[in-house]
Amino acid sequence: MKHKLYKLSLICLFALLWHSAAVAQSKTVTGKVTDKAEPLVGVTVVVKGTTTGTVTNEKGAFSIKVPGDDAVLIFSSVGYTAQEVAVGSKSEIDVSLLSDGLELSEITVVGSRNANRTQLESVAPVDIISVNQMAQSMPQPDLSQMLKQVAPSFNALQQVGGDLDSHVTPVQLRNQPPNQTLLLLNGKRRHVSSLLQLYNRTGPSTSADLMTIPTLAVEKVEILRDGAAAQYGSDAIAGVMNINLRKSVNELSASYYTSIYKEGDGVTHQLMANYGLPLGKNGGFINMTGEITSRGSTTRTPDGGYDGVVYGDDYLNNRFKDANGQSIITNPEIIANPTNSALLTDDGLMEARGLTRKNFQMINGLSKMTNSSLFFNAGVPLSDKSRFYAFGGINYRNTLSGCYYRFPRQTDRVIYEVYPNGFLPQLTSIITDKSVTAGIQGKLGVFDVDFSNTFGSSKFRYGMVNTLNASYGPESPTTMRLGDNIFTQNTTSLAFSHYFNNPFGSEIKGINLAFGAEMRIENFQITPGQVESYTKGTYGTFTSPSDNYNYTQSINADAKNADGSDIILPYRGYVYDFNNYSPNCQCFRGFTPQQQADAYRNVAAGYIDVEADLSHKFTISGAARFENYSDFGSVITGKIAARYSILANVHLRGSASTGFRAPSLHELYYAQTSTVFTPEGVPFDVGFFTNQSSAAKALGIPQLKEENSKNVSFGIAFEPMQGFEITADAYWFRVTDKIILTGNFDGPSVGGNFKNVIGAGAAQFFTNGADVESKGLDLVANYTRTLGNSKLILSLAANWNKVEFVAVHPAKLKLGPDATLTPEQISDLYLSRSVRGNYEEGNPRQKYILSATFMPKKWTFMARTIYYGSVWSRSAYADETTGQYYDYKLDGRATVDLSVGYTIFKGLNLSVGGENIFDVYPTRILPALTDSNRFGYENYQMGFQGAYYYARLGFKF
Repeated sequence: MKHKLYKLSLICLFALLWHSAAVAQSKTVTGKVTDKAEPLVGVTVVVKGTTTGTVTNEKGAFSIKVPGDDAVLIFSSVGYTAQEVAVGSKSEIDVSLLSDGLELSEITVVGSRNANRTQLESVAPVDIISVNQMAQSMPQPDLSQMLKQVAPSFNALQQVGGDLDSHVTPVQLRNQPPNQTLLLLNGKRRHVSSLLQLYNRTGPSTSADLMTIPTLAVEKVEILRDGAAAQYGSDAIAGVMNINLRKSVNELSASYYTSIYKEGDGVTHQLMANYGLPLGKNGGFINMTGEITSRGSTTRTPDGGYDGVVYGDDYLNNRFKDANGQSIITNPEIIANPTNSALLTDDGLMEARGLTRKNFQMINGLSKMTNSSLFFNAGVPLSDKSRFYAFGGINYRNTLSGCYYRFPRQTDRVIYEVYPNGFLPQLTSIITDKSVTAGIQGKLGVFDVDFSNTFGSSKFRYGMVNTLNASYGPESPTTMRLGDNIFTQNTTSLAFSHYFNNPFGSEIKGINLAFGAEMRIENFQITPGQVESYTKGTYGTFTSPSDNYNYTQSINADAKNADGSDIILPYRGYVYDFNNYSPNCQCFRGFTPQQQADAYRNVAAGYIDVEADLSHKFTISGAARFENYSDFGSVITGKIAARYSILANVHLRGSASTGFRAPSLHELYYAQTSTVFTPEGVPFDVGFFTNQSSAAKALGIPQLKEENSKNVSFGIAFEPMQGFEITADAYWFRVTDKIILTGNFDGPSVGGNFKNVIGAGAAQFFTNGADVESKGLDLVANYTRTLGNSKLILSLAANWNKVEFVAVHPAKLKLGPDATLTPEQISDLYLSRSVRGNYEEGNPRQKYILSATFMPKKWTFMARTIYYGSVWSRSAYADETTGQYYDYKLDGRATVDLSVGYTIFKGLNLSVGGENIFDVYPTRILPALTDSNRFGYENYQMGFQGAYYYARLGFKF
């Protein structure tokens, strides 16, 4: 019955749209848009107060249907001053746009539902970044890394190492977790990755995956730096990013990019192409983009790399035995050459086997990756007042990262017959990301109507290569399937909006009224891996042939209990695990049937958004949103904002809002086990358990609840002269009941039933552990000047911020009578000092970006320097003698990017340059944390990959 009503509602809606379009009077206006007599391609032409619009073709020409002589057309394009032209009786309008080099006049979508609002007029701070124009001169190959270099509050630090976090680059605003930034694509909510990043600097989080979207498909990016949960829904606590796809037609754009790090690794090749076709003769289009990128891995192990023990004395002297008491020959070379004492040393045996210490290095850097995407953006007018639109794409990515090297001396994790020299397990992910949006825009009475449906899915298929389950012995597979994580999201929305001119005579200039409803359905799945990836085999065990069997005297005289007594097997059939080989797939345990999940959630929402121009100087807006979560109940959030123009070129603005974020399905249902290492290189397994698990109940970890937020901002936008704009915005917000990740609770320390539940290793959980307060200031200044046939663009962007925990909410844990934890240790574990340190001090409190671009005729010169403030690394480990934690400060660092571009001939451009061209690295880590020189740096500030250099050849015909 519900399905039939749904179909009937759609039919009625479409009928009303068609009827409204049919009875309206209209006419067609044509014309041409130029820049100093040169045609401008891709200029947006919109009927003011509506969503009716088109774009100019390759000749700068356009054709658009308007409702009548009272219509006003708005012409806007990134880098040009927008113009409004009254139609009147004219049927042909030619416009010449003036270049401003900036985007403060560009129509913005986020921050306001008024279709006519520009960036300078917005009641909240919005950065508009022309990706299409800047990409050619940027050293970075992908969208997230480009934005990191130009937007002061935006960060996208590439993750390194063998952890899954390195397979997706998290994006964040104002040093908040990625799950507090909402991503829109063409104004529609985009799904997040199925990957839950547990070890993000700002806390565990899901993130939108920008690498799924080809850079060449993007026209511009709008970044709303303000709390907007009341306008756009949960996840918009820190802000909103809106990516606008290209609409150009009859133009082929393509580029080839290649880069290499100064160290000679990480070689990247990227090929992208974009082409658009007109659909019909009334402004319809389809724009398509394809990308394929290949990137090699990097590794940074300074001072020659690992210098610790590789084989060890027991290995070199053949002292290992199997469960039946037989010797395991691990050094046959010394048996063949007993007088060669060098074979009893690590370096001597390596030389005999043709190996060097480089063969035992881990991949301590960026993952190896192949990324391919295909995207489209399309729109077709259905009538003079309605249009059909659709966009979406598919992304396929294959990633390979390296874990810790398993040395041959680690006899519980290495089987000599399989890996005589140890092995480097490597984690693989095959990522498939799909999305499609389809909708209709039209008129219903005076209102613009937008009805759409958006579907998105992200699938991670995990695997391991060059690995081992030692408890299966030589029969263990060395390539394993670990299972899948899948996240799908479907969002159906219906939106109404209209701008009422002078609704109450001359007292109020205008009111924009917007309201709508949304239904979102989410699903998160975990599917198990193959059996060998998560079980323990029987290799290395001995079965007792009789009761009270003396294993020491009968099998292995060297095998003793801890007190020196003989090992007695109590009964016939008793299985004694002599070798105690490690179970599970090395590095990352496969998902088990017990961790399997298939969880659903639906969210129904309704909103109203009113923005009133009380005069030419004063604008005030208010928004309210009701959301009902099937698993967390209902909530109402709100926002008020205002802008006041002191002078024609000086605008004050401010806002106050509340926000809400329910725990994601990932946070509620994700469970997994992996191997981590102490600073001394000692491995141990850590299980991540859900809050519904028996482990959580045994420890007393409570169920997760929602986060709530309050947000206040105040700013000024100032244009002291034409071409020179300055904005400064201060902000404060507080998130209560912030979801954090605990430290590692191990069984013996907690005691009681907990140690029986988790067994060996340790456990971590999510908790609503604290309240977090953030405050800061964003400053952006841009200056553009035309010098004859040349153009100069100067830009300064800065962010100052402070993030701190202002309240802690410890749970009452269930410790056993045999627990060894002190109250201070419990506090440090529940709100881990390393987690807290990363959140409060792990991101720079200052970031400055200074850039200059000079464009004389065919040349483009770009120089950019970025300063990252100092940070602190707070360790969870302490010196056993002094008790002092291994904390240290990483001093501030400045990097320089440089590029030079030349237009060989019209449509063909070459640019070369580099990022961090002076090869700046962060502060070296403490000697105690290097693990015998395996590590030299931690991944803070700008990362530790050093300089890289690039070349990009761009085509446009």
